[in-house]
Amino acid sequence: MVMVEKLPLTAEEAAKILKISKYTLYELVKRGEIEAWHVGRQLRFDPETLTAYHRGDKPSLKPAPVSPGLNIDSAGVIFVGSHDPAVEMLVQFGQHLTPGLTISAAYTGSMEGLIALYRRQASMTGIHLWDSVSGEYNLHFIRYCLPGEEVSVVNLVQRVQGWIIAPGNPLEVSGWSAIARPGLRLVNRQKGSGTRIRLDTYLHQAGIQAQNIRGYELEENTHFGVACRVANNEADAGIGVQAMAARLGLDFVPLFEERYDLVCLQEFSQTLEWRQVLDILNSPGFHRALKSQPGYKTSLTGKLIFQSGTPSESKVTLSQELI
Repeated sequence: MVMVEKLPLTAEEAAKILKISKYTLYELVKRGEIEAWHVGRQLRFDPETLTAYHRGDKPSLKPAPVSPGLNIDSAGVIFVGSHDPAVEMLVQFGQHLTPGLTISAAYTGSMEGLIALYRRQASMTGIHLWDSVSGEYNLHFIRYCLPGEEVSVVNLVQRVQGWIIAPGNPLEVSGWSAIARPGLRLVNRQKGSGTRIRLDTYLHQAGIQAQNIRGYELEENTHFGVACRVANNEADAGIGVQAMAARLGLDFVPLFEERYDLVCLQEFSQTLEWRQVLDILNSPGFHRALKSQPGYKTSLTGKLIFQSGTPSESKVTLSQELI
C-alpha cells in the first residue's frame, strides 16, 4: 500500500509517488485517468485519488465536449481560436492556392482555443493573450493551459487594436478612459477572448466597476460582430482591429499594438499540412495581402516565436500602449 500525506500534492510529489515522469502524469490528467485541479498556476493532486489509481481503480473516461461550431470529424486542418481577418485570409489562401489544404475555422476566443488544443479538438489555435505582469504575449498562457506539452508558436501578424466608432467620431472617443464615460454604449467581446482579458485588466487597474459600464454584458465573438453593432447604431464603441473598422466604413482610435500567434502541438508540427501553412505565411503574396490592410505589420509573420526544446523563445512583447 502506498502511504501518502493528506495535504494536496504537487505534480513533482505525485509523479514521485506513482514512480512516473511529470510528462506521463500530465498525459494521465489530460486523458482523465487522474483528477487534478489548479492552484494559481500549478496543478494539485488529491492523495486518495493517487492511492486509488495505484490500486488500479481508474475512473471511466468521458469524452470532452466539442466546442460549438466545430465539426471534429471534418477533414483537413481544424483551427479553433481567436478571430482575426488575417485568419480568414489564411483560410482563403489555403483553399485557392494550396491543393489539398483545407482549413476549417471556429472562432471561440484565445482561451477556448488553447483548451481545444489541449483536448486534441484542434490542429492549431490562434491567440493574443497579454500577461500584464511580465508584459509577455501568449507564452505564459501556453505554459498554463498546456502543461507538459511540446508546442510550436509562429507569428501570424502584429496588429493594432482600438476603439471602433461611428464615422467622424461624434462622441469624441479617445483613450481607455472613454469606457467610463456616462451614457457611452459599449459592445464587448466574449469572456476568454484576448480582447476581453485586455479590457478587464484595464478596468481592474483603473478601479472601474464593470456594472457601471453600459453595454458591458453585450458580447460578440468576432471583430466583425463588434463593428456591425457600431455600424447599426446598437453601440457607440467597441474594441477591435483597425482592419475591421475600415471594412465597414467606421472610424478608429488606436489603443495598443499586440502580437497574434498561431500555436500547434508537436505532433501536428511534423505534418505536411503544417508545412503548407508555414509556406503560406512566408509567401510574398500573403505578406502583400496583409500589408494592404490597415493596422497590420508583417515583420514577424511566419517566424518561429517559440518551440519546445529550443532556445528560440522570442523576447518581443508588443505591449506598447498607443495613447
